[in-house]
Parts: sequence; C-alpha cells; structure tokens
Amino acid sequence: MAVQPTTPQAHSTRSGWVTFAGVMFLLVGAFNLIDGIVALVNDDYYVADELLFGDLTAWGIWWLVVGTAQAVTGIAILRRGTISWIFGLAIASVNALTQLLWLGAYPAWAIAAIIVDGLIIWALTTHVDEFV
Repeated sequence: MAVQPTTPQAHSTRSGWVTFAGVMFLLVGAFNLIDGIVALVNDDYYVADELLFGDLTAWGIWWLVVGTAQAVTGIAILRRGTISWIFGLAIASVNALTQLLWLGAYPAWAIAAIIVDGLIIWALTTHVDEFV
C-alpha cells in the first residue's frame, strides 16, 4: 500500500487592514448615501456657492450612486471577493477626487474623506494577496 504524500494546506491569514478597508467603505458609503439624500431633499443644507458647480440635484444623485457602490464594494471586500480590491481602488480614487471639489465648501470633511480614501487604497494595495 503506497502512502500518498500530503501537501501542506495553505493557511490564509487575514489582516486587520483589509477588514478596516471594508468597514470604512461601509461607513463612508453610508455617509455618502445620507449626503445624497440631504442634497436631494434639502437644497439649503449645503453651501452651493462654494462648490465647483452648484446643482445639488446632480450632487445628490452622484452621492447616492457613489454611496451605493461603496457599500456594495465594502461587503465584497469583507468577503474577500476576487476582484473586489480592483473596484475598491477605483471607487476610493473616484471618491477622493470628488472630495477635491468639496474643499471650498467643507474643507475639514473633504480632507478627512481624502485621508480615509488614502488609507483604504494603501490597505488594498499592500494586502492584495488576500484576494487571490
């Protein structure tokens, strides 16, 4: 009776940084969904004069789309979906660039969002091996 050689099973480790990225996507997505709803419902809430363009209906729809994409991507990242890191990088980059348009109206919030997006991008790029 021949003994079959055993192959060591790969033990996948999970870093806290990828979990952080997924949770931050869910949190930022929720905030962006709320911002989108507020922009659609209450036109007087935002300082539209300081924005690059002041059509709050367009901003509301934009934040609803981005917030939904962030929430879905956050769930996929937490599940370690195969290509979720690619969507995560793309959406975090788009959100960071969009936040640049809000610097004139809400500088502290925009800078905080850009920093969070930068941390998400760092976490996803340095731990891409968890998605393979």
